Amino acid sequence: MSIREMLKFMGFQTKGYRIINILVFVGVSCGAAYAYVTSIVYAKVIDTLMMNNYEKALTLAIILVVSVLVLKVISSLCRSVFDHYITPSMYETRKRTARKAMNIEYCNMESEDTLTKLRRIKVGESATGNIVTLLSYMYGFFLNLAKTVFALGFLITLIVKVSFANEVGIVKIGILTVLMVLLFVALFYVSFRISAAIGKRGEEVMRENEKSNAVAGYVLDGAIDNKEFAKDIALYDMADYFINKLWVMVKAFDKYVAYGGYTGRMQGLFAIITQIAAGYVYIYVVIMALSGTITTGDVLMYAGSIITLMTSIQGVLMRYQNIKYINDYVKNYEEFINSPNMDYDGTLPVEKRDDNKFELAFKDVSFKYLGSEEYILKNVSLKFNIGERVALVGLNGAGKTTLIKLLLRFYEPTEGEITLNGINISKYDYDEYMTIFSVVFQDFNLFDFPLDEVIAASTDVDSERVRKVIDMVGLRKLVDEMPDKEHSLLGNENGTGVGLSGGEAQKVAIARALYKGAPFVILDEPTAALDPVAEAEVYENFDKLVGNKTSIYISHRMSSCKFCDRIVVIDGGKIAEEGNHSELIAHNGIYAKLYNTQAAYYTA
Repeated sequence: MSIREMLKFMGFQTKGYRIINILVFVGVSCGAAYAYVTSIVYAKVIDTLMMNNYEKALTLAIILVVSVLVLKVISSLCRSVFDHYITPSMYETRKRTARKAMNIEYCNMESEDTLTKLRRIKVGESATGNIVTLLSYMYGFFLNLAKTVFALGFLITLIVKVSFANEVGIVKIGILTVLMVLLFVALFYVSFRISAAIGKRGEEVMRENEKSNAVAGYVLDGAIDNKEFAKDIALYDMADYFINKLWVMVKAFDKYVAYGGYTGRMQGLFAIITQIAAGYVYIYVVIMALSGTITTGDVLMYAGSIITLMTSIQGVLMRYQNIKYINDYVKNYEEFINSPNMDYDGTLPVEKRDDNKFELAFKDVSFKYLGSEEYILKNVSLKFNIGERVALVGLNGAGKTTLIKLLLRFYEPTEGEITLNGINISKYDYDEYMTIFSVVFQDFNLFDFPLDEVIAASTDVDSERVRKVIDMVGLRKLVDEMPDKEHSLLGNENGTGVGLSGGEAQKVAIARALYKGAPFVILDEPTAALDPVAEAEVYENFDKLVGNKTSIYISHRMSSCKFCDRIVVIDGGKIAEEGNHSELIAHNGIYAKLYNTQAAYYTA
């Protein structure tokens, strides 16, 4: 990660907090400068005292105290404000990530690449450090880099000053200077190797920690308090099994201890080498001082700055290793947020119609998943007439739900097109297009929030409308018995809430679809777990609630959709038959065979 990339990253992660870039520049400059300002002025004070000019020395001492105080205060203030802003910056980035995840194209959300990025964002943050940690490391990196630049300036000044001195022979100067340069090259090389070794070992430990955090997080947050898992844990006596899984955290801690020891040994080695180099630096500076090339004050100034150069170089390398590793995880935020939402998104507004005349049609549509050669749907042409009840029936895997996902633009057709009132749906603004649909999926989800907000899918709730749909779906008695009526919390993830049975949850999902009031309503097998009689009753009741809206009912049970105007039989990804119940029974094809087989099974 280059310096330019670091600056770009800081700019990206701190959008909305532009002051941070200024804080870094000013804080780092003052933080690095105050040590060198101290050295310069202090050297002048020493030299002035040696010349018995006490008045000037006092003036310089006052300048020293004031300048150091000002620089130190500015540096500390910048760092404090920086720390204050980077935490909300992290939350802002998380918010952008959440918004992106909830708006990304469905097919991308299902991809392994997207899921891996989200997992690494979640797990990597706890295993390796989050955005706050990375930004703090970057601040430290730039601070050490600034110290290095200042120190190099002092070193170059010293070499130039010595080179023009007459008191020391040119050969002697050359040898001593070359030796010092070689010493610094060797020191940089050793520091680089030590930092790389520590970084590599740290990366191994962090990756192990990532795995242990993932397992521990799954056990603690996803398994032991999940009521869906409780039955299997009890049935198969898996308590000890899950507890043993938590021992991965203990093993990871042992590796941290070992890593700490390794780091200490390597840094100790660097400290020894640094002290040897420091000894030579003092010898070099003292020789220059004894020859009269530099003053006594300069001895302290140059020696201190060169020692600082050594430590700041190590600081730069160590911080760079930290940044490099954490960035492998944190950069997933930037990549994920900047990834495109959809392959293509239109701009046309959807016509606002009080008569609900929205006609949707499939025109020779085929679809296969990316990377697959097998077509899920093949050459499907189908029109949904305005106000019509259409049933899509067929065996599991026939392609019914895939057809609906294409209609909702969760996927794009591989071939052919889908139109709304004669216009390809890809040309419409996606958010506007989605407003015409109310859908209850087989695997619908109700969130653990207040009931009225769950039904409204918003915190902006029309209370009268909520009460109306609750009455329509037959939940009034249940809701009146809840502690806070329509405002009652569902589930237990966000507090002590109300638990719903499968049938009750199903009614809430239907209420949510009715509340939206969209002109096109879809029921995609949300009752698959019910017996055929109960499912048929739900579908018929829902049909009464829909009114004159266009509606699609999906089921693999033929009896559930006898009331529909038209039944479309899908078999092997193709439309096999169309007609109403009586016509298809008389046709004595796939529908009749399936209907009679299922009827015989349930009446036997």
